[in-house]
Amino acid sequence: IAVAVVFGVLFVILAIALAVGGLALVQYLVPWQVRQRHNDVAGFIYAVLGVVYAVLLGFVTIAVWEEFEEARITTDSEANELAEIFWLAREFPEPERERLQELAISYAQVVKDEEWPLMSHGRVSQRAWALTDEMRSTISGFEPETRAEEVLYDQGLTLIHSLVDERRLRLFEAGGGIPRVLWFVLVVGGVIVVGFTYLFGLENTRSHRLMIASLAAIISLVLFTIYALDYPFRGITRVEPVAFELVLDRFEQAGGLS
Repeated sequence: IAVAVVFGVLFVILAIALAVGGLALVQYLVPWQVRQRHNDVAGFIYAVLGVVYAVLLGFVTIAVWEEFEEARITTDSEANELAEIFWLAREFPEPERERLQELAISYAQVVKDEEWPLMSHGRVSQRAWALTDEMRSTISGFEPETRAEEVLYDQGLTLIHSLVDERRLRLFEAGGGIPRVLWFVLVVGGVIVVGFTYLFGLENTRSHRLMIASLAAIISLVLFTIYALDYPFRGITRVEPVAFELVLDRFEQAGGLS
């Protein structure tokens, strides 16, 4: 988090410095009196330009935030499904009971310790996939003899299918992100919006620089926020395996295997 804050501050400072530096260059080359003649026309065009860019910036910000929240919810749901399998396993007879609980604990540990670092590089854990297959095979291989065992069998299959679905969704979300062409539009659009303000001529150059600096700061802050939330499992701000840590603690408190 500290590194992200430092990087964000440096990014905003650099954006402000470039924006103010560009204004200083334009003020040196073109006197404010010359630019002031076109303030009315430039103001009308800038209003349209600013609204278009603001809508785009707001849309992308909301989109990446929703994707980040969906990734967090998916992770919580996956961990919850795993916990349900662990507790349901206590109702199974041996050897399925012990085997399912062992697999649930192993899956949580592999996802937390092995797969989470791999996702930051766009990879997945094959061991985790193998563990889900073993859980499914263990439940599928169980032969119910009573009505109660048939209910357990159906519940177990439903839970393992839900677990795999949530896992598949999490891995899909881990590979998602803003397309490069959209990043190009965002960055170039920001440069255009800031650069267009150089066409205005103000007698008070200090006020003009302050307005440019404020505009550059808010745009760079929003762009940094989008960058930080992009790729929810490998960005600067990422979804952590807190849910799996919690279920592992709960498994330990429950005494692991019953």
